[in-house]
Amino acid sequence: MIEQALALAPASVDLQLDLGRMHVRNNNRAKARTVLTAARAIAPGRTDILTELAWAELLDGAYAEAADTYRHALGLRPDDALSRANLAICLMEMGERDGGEAALRSVYGGRPQMLSRAALTLAASSHGRFFFRPSAAAKFLGARPERPTP
Repeated sequence: MIEQALALAPASVDLQLDLGRMHVRNNNRAKARTVLTAARAIAPGRTDILTELAWAELLDGAYAEAADTYRHALGLRPDDALSRANLAICLMEMGERDGGEAALRSVYGGRPQMLSRAALTLAASSHGRFFFRPSAAAKFLGARPERPTP
């Protein structure tokens, strides 16, 4: 249906984004990357297109391309914690551990709601980290240890 609508309105960036998302969800990353790359060419400042394209690239194992795309998206929207977490995955997978860890710390810094995403990033990367104690993970992420209530 989306492809038919896109045939009627080939310049519709929103339809291209929807089609790209559908391909990503159906694990057809090659088609997703083709559609989303075309959408990016039409609307290079759309962070929703950039992050969806970067996600397809990451899933495809094209970590350097995904990192570049995430950096572009973060240049437009620096407070996007999810994109920064995904950039951390890319950097770790490329062996840029220091950069990946720094990106991950900035994701978590001061945002306890991002703890699960930070933990997932550490666990998902083949070059991630493992901690035996929660206090070691908190120290790594730069969190202040919680004090027990009296």
